[in-house]
Amino acid sequence: MNKSLLLLSAAASLAVVSCNQDKQAAVDAAVTPSADTAVVMNDNMDYRADADRTVTQIASDLDLDDTTAVSTIGRGYYDRGRRFAEVNNQYKTDTVGYYAAQRAVNDETDKTVKSVVDEDRYTTYTNNRDTYYAGTPYTPAPAPVAKAAPAKPAGPTVVKREKRLGGDTKITYSNGKVIKIDKDGDTKVKYSDGTKVKTDADDGNVKVKD
Repeated sequence: MNKSLLLLSAAASLAVVSCNQDKQAAVDAAVTPSADTAVVMNDNMDYRADADRTVTQIASDLDLDDTTAVSTIGRGYYDRGRRFAEVNNQYKTDTVGYYAAQRAVNDETDKTVKSVVDEDRYTTYTNNRDTYYAGTPYTPAPAPVAKAAPAKPAGPTVVKREKRLGGDTKITYSNGKVIKIDKDGDTKVKYSDGTKVKTDADDGNVKVKD
């Protein structure tokens, strides 16, 4: 009888110990991240640290003190780091696809920055992209479009040109001016207001008649 009670007591003690051990194991499993979870947490911390370093440099280069803008750029760079990790895994054997995907990520980051800074700051940013993007590919900013010089006012056009049998030439312009050049080279010009100017080809003498 005593022996039976002793065995029952021992079994109960073992059950309690086993139960307590199971509970502790469950707690440990709940609070201790798995290997995969730990890797993700470490990666996220790396993305955040890299983003913080780069954004600090950008804010300094752009003289940017708008906290909202800095925060937006920071999130953009955090996403950039995360997406670059995805690209690295996806294109391990596809070099062309790898660089195209990197360029797409950087271009998306460009858009994020452009959305929160003015044109001058964005120009400074694009000039420093080799540094911010650590040599990874991106689409170059388009060259500034040169402004066309204003068109010069067009002069009068020739309406009619006549070559006379005697060697004289008569030219009529759209503004009403008429020029006559005789075979000796003398020139007669009649303007639309009626003024006439005659130039002698031999001595250069000019005569004006209203």
